[in-house]
Amino acid sequence: MNDTHPSTLHVPTRRRFINQSLFLLSSLVLPQLARGESPPATATGLTQAPREAAQTFSDPAWVRDAIRLMWAERRRSGVTPLLHLSPPFSKDLHLYLKHEAKSPTGSLKHRVAWGLVMGALVNGAIGPKTHLFEATSGNTAIGEAYFAAKLGLPFTAVMRPGISELKIKAIKQYGGQVAIAPPGMAPGVYLEQLRQAEAEGYNLNQFANTEKVLDYFDADPDRNMNLAAEVYRQLAMEDLPCPDWFVAGAGSGGTATSIARYLRKWADFDGRNCPARLAVVDPEDSVLFDWYLTGNDTLSIPSGSRIEGIGSSGPVVFGKTFSLLREGIAQMIKVPDSASLAGMQLVTDLVGFEVGPSTGTNFYGALRLMERMHREGQGGTIVSIICDEGSRYRDKYYNPEWIAQAGLKPEPWKASLSEFWETGRWQAV
Repeated sequence: MNDTHPSTLHVPTRRRFINQSLFLLSSLVLPQLARGESPPATATGLTQAPREAAQTFSDPAWVRDAIRLMWAERRRSGVTPLLHLSPPFSKDLHLYLKHEAKSPTGSLKHRVAWGLVMGALVNGAIGPKTHLFEATSGNTAIGEAYFAAKLGLPFTAVMRPGISELKIKAIKQYGGQVAIAPPGMAPGVYLEQLRQAEAEGYNLNQFANTEKVLDYFDADPDRNMNLAAEVYRQLAMEDLPCPDWFVAGAGSGGTATSIARYLRKWADFDGRNCPARLAVVDPEDSVLFDWYLTGNDTLSIPSGSRIEGIGSSGPVVFGKTFSLLREGIAQMIKVPDSASLAGMQLVTDLVGFEVGPSTGTNFYGALRLMERMHREGQGGTIVSIICDEGSRYRDKYYNPEWIAQAGLKPEPWKASLSEFWETGRWQAV
């Protein structure tokens, strides 16, 4: 029979464990301390003595001044206009065009260039002696050349052959240099050769980095570069302040991704209840449409898009070779190049000034969505972008000889788009 008092059956086991552990630790460590030895690392949990270190990777004063200058540039650039177009056949359908050609460097890519340079400064990647590089079809380089000149840095744009000479002229006007990749060599490969020849060369790399540097938070315009955030503020007093669709092309994919992220994050903030969707338009000679359908990030083609500034020859690896978030796209629209030129010409007629070809691609996509909404008896709002003005393309897309040599035939497409805009009837081409 066990005659132990019941209270002794509940001796705290944690106290017993701690006492035993302390006894074991002291039996191991105290004799070593008495002999003047250091205890083993496993007994104290330290592998080495505390240390301190400090390094300077770039000139802190210069970086601080550069960042302040970039914020001043942002505040000076302000908010680009939002143009309103309404088709004559319907009072319930509205198209708004964000006029990015009114940015200081004349295109949507001014936002991208600001974000890439600011991101490099914040990350400590560039300093007062850095030579900046970018592989580009033009507009991003124009913006980057502008900001590089403001910071007193050299800049080189690396391009494939065939880019508009007027774009090249604009880069040089802002103090940038232009290097044309040799035949058969990708601009990115040639860029690396040039960069490695510099003591301090840095690739801004719009294709990998734009999705990382274009913000998607909701803030005052002078603290935020997100296009969608600006649009929502500009639409606040309109009859239909909540867009149904945003339509954008993808050059690096970063702008479209920043729009998609903004729409998803802020759709229901503070009772907004605005589930707008993103449609991305893709020109000929681009793998983006098939990549969107299949998710195959190894797709590639040898030729590049004829519509400057949008499309990709692949491969499309998010965050590495391209900045387009596949999961943020509600719909992808494949657009024939002749239809892009027709859209460019019709927008030019409607707004009274020349626009670039990617604006025409956007406009075609917007009208396709509008046609569906009209057919289904829906009203609503579509927002798209005037990416740049047509003055940079008068040697190509506004040149009848170039259009004929390229085998493009925008006439039937323009007739079809004009018919829809006026009457709501879509004629197949």
